[in-house]
Amino acid sequence: MLTEVRSGGAMSHPIASSLAGKPGQRASNQVRSDHPAGEQKLHHRAVELADMLRELAGVDGSASEAELRGRGFTMAEIVEHLPTATLIVSESWVRRVDPPGDRVPDIITKALAAASHNMPKTAGLEPEFEEDAGIAWRRYCTARAAWKLDPWVSQGERCLKLLEAFLVRLPLLERERNRVVYALAAKQKTEGRPVR
Repeated sequence: MLTEVRSGGAMSHPIASSLAGKPGQRASNQVRSDHPAGEQKLHHRAVELADMLRELAGVDGSASEAELRGRGFTMAEIVEHLPTATLIVSESWVRRVDPPGDRVPDIITKALAAASHNMPKTAGLEPEFEEDAGIAWRRYCTARAAWKLDPWVSQGERCLKLLEAFLVRLPLLERERNRVVYALAAKQKTEGRPVR
């Protein structure tokens, strides 16, 4: 049995060997459910405030104190939970950095929809050629609308030629242009069949 010695040299109460253990070991078998320095549970009002900040930032671009008070948060809650809420928002914020303009799948989708107000534009389209491309796009959309009303072979070929004429004005590779034209041709084969 071990004994504890005080600085004065007198012996005090004995320490049981089961409690002494080896250096670096716990004296108890009791285990904490959470580590004290681990993940802390967030206050529900801080999470609600973060959601409101995200919503207001999406609508107005920012959130003011008056808007937050108008949404049901007291001044004390704003002062207490704003740092945590802004941290939650900043950690969950995802910034998408896409090059401007449409990619080939987007161009295919727009070509199949053929809406004259929704012209596909690529990143390298020069402003001086945009008007020319717009005229070619509207011609294609008109032909596609006519084909949808009366799908006959010559009208389908006209749609393909007008789409090619539009795509030549965009800075695309030949294989990308062909991919868009082939997608339209495949769609026209399935749409042009008579229903029996």
